This record gives sequence, structure tokens and C-alpha cells, in this order.
Amino acid sequence: MTTVASGKHQSCGWGEATNLRLVLLRHAQDQCYGRFCGHLDPDLSVEGRNTIAGLIQNIASMPPSSVWSSDLLRAQQTAAPIAKHFDLPLRTSVALREMNFGQWEGLSWKEVEARFPEDARTWRESFPHHRPPSGETFQELQRRVIAELERLANEEEPRTLVVTHAGFIRTAIAWVLAMPDDHILRIDLDYGGATVLRKAGGYWSVMALNASKFPFNDLQSPRQEDRTVKYFENDR
Repeated sequence: MTTVASGKHQSCGWGEATNLRLVLLRHAQDQCYGRFCGHLDPDLSVEGRNTIAGLIQNIASMPPSSVWSSDLLRAQQTAAPIAKHFDLPLRTSVALREMNFGQWEGLSWKEVEARFPEDARTWRESFPHHRPPSGETFQELQRRVIAELERLANEEEPRTLVVTHAGFIRTAIAWVLAMPDDHILRIDLDYGGATVLRKAGGYWSVMALNASKFPFNDLQSPRQEDRTVKYFENDR
């Protein structure tokens, strides 16, 4: 059965003055590439480290006002050089972590199928609503993601760079767009790809998805009133 955005739906929040952007940057490639890597804590790979200079060069066209990172090494090793370049403190949050895959951590899918055949079958049939053994459910991840987005929004920084993980970013996008949960893997995210969320008038929207090129300064979203007028004009 297909379910839609099992967390609470966002409110349009008319009349709120907040106008900010969160740039959700997936960390650079790590040494666990191709395996379940949730709360496992590998370093960046050589390939990943070699991409950092290019990320900094791209981000330089739209300097952040603050930098946050997951506390896991692969995220911090991506975020630290960026924060240093812009002379900003790097703040970390456990809530920005990837999904916890429990006993599947560090395994390939073939290894999961061999060691946990029943769990693997149920995972495929009910994705994403099956908990990996000793891991985190999708609903738990989703609640964590929504709470962290709202916490970051309450910081009231105009443009916050958040270095995090594919699962966190996909879950955020799916919630903002009210996507069915089982469509979440249709969101393709590259290492170092940036997704831009905007919150204006209490309403979240997606401004850019998995972008590899900056700047985003030219991305303009209509005011909430303009968005509504445009919708009805197009509906005629």
C-alpha cells in the first residue's frame, strides 16, 4: 500500500515573516561506498577528499551565513574545510545523521540477502516501512528530519549550509513535496550535490534539487500571495 508523507503535513503558515534558505549538501564520497552506511563512521575516500576544493569554489559564489554538519566523520570532513574557508564556526548535530541501518551497517545488499533473507524480502516488499534489525524505522527518521529542519529554520540565518546524508535529504524533500513514502528512492542524489529548501511565510518549498553548480542567488521564488494568484491563473 502506498502511503503519503507519514509525518505531519506542513502548514502554509500565512503571515509569518520568515524567509530563509537551507542548502542541504550531501557529503563527499566515503570509504563505505556501495554498502549500507548509516551510523557507521568511515572517513572520506581519496576521491571524496579530492572533490572538496571544487565544492568550496562553487559555494564561494553564494557564501553561507552559517554551517552545520552531521557529527559523523564523512560529513564533518566535508564541512570543516568549507567552514574554514568562509571563516565560520562548524556546528554539528546528531540529528543530521543518516538513517541507522542496525545490523546491516557495512554490508552490501547481497550480503544482507545472504545473512538476513527474511528481513531482506520484507524490506523489498514493504519499503521503506520495515525496520532493519536493531536499526531505525523510516517514521523515526522522518520525525527526526522534520524536527531538525524546523530547528534550523528557528535559527533565523538567511542561508545555512547543512552537510548531511542522502537519507536525510531524500526524507526532507519527500516531506516538503508530500511524496508517497515508497517513491523516496526516485530522488537521485550525488555526492556533493546540493538541494536548496526555502521557507517563506511558514511554507517550505524546494528551489533546487541535487545541483552540482552554483550560484543559487538567481533562484527567485514568488511571494506566497503571488504563488496563489499564479496557480489560479494557470487553472483557467
